[in-house]
Amino acid sequence: MMPTGKQGEPAVAKFESSLERDFYVLLEFDPLVLRWDPQPVRLQVSPGLPSYVPDTLVSYAGDHDRPGSEYRVLYEIKYRDELKKNWGQLKPRFIAAKRYARSQGWQFRIITEREIRGTEFLWNAKFLLPYIHDAISDGEYALLTKTLRHQDLSTPFKLLAACASDPWEQARLLNALWHLVAVRDIECDLSIRLTMQSEIWLRG
Repeated sequence: MMPTGKQGEPAVAKFESSLERDFYVLLEFDPLVLRWDPQPVRLQVSPGLPSYVPDTLVSYAGDHDRPGSEYRVLYEIKYRDELKKNWGQLKPRFIAAKRYARSQGWQFRIITEREIRGTEFLWNAKFLLPYIHDAISDGEYALLTKTLRHQDLSTPFKLLAACASDPWEQARLLNALWHLVAVRDIECDLSIRLTMQSEIWLRG
């Protein structure tokens, strides 16, 4: 189980595999994900076949030109080897899911370890997620963002050195810095593993 801020009560999500867990970490970390609901619907496939429950329904924030809009994607999470091995058995389920999703105005997608674990994004999400709900002071926010604005392009190491000379103060500011990266107020290339030497810049 893992804590979640994007579901109703209870605020703990169950998963059946490590791949599901990793996908749920990405959903929690993605600022465009408004909500996700595991095992949202049970579908009848065809006479004589067992019913089928897709893994997750995800609600995403929609077009910036339409505030409050959203779109939904019904996901099945599978290892690629399992898809290849059991495709004949799985295909009717996926056809039923695609048909049902279309009837609801949703999309249906199959997602595998290639998309979930294919870059360092997952590592960064796991690292930054604990900081995402941290509270930081207005002073910390102002100091870090003002200093970074003057530097334009920096690294965590250079930014902290410019903000404070005391190592203990730098350590305190580091937590605030990771929070700002987690909420995307400070940006970086999250497809590359985040380090103290990663390039960072102020959002927009």
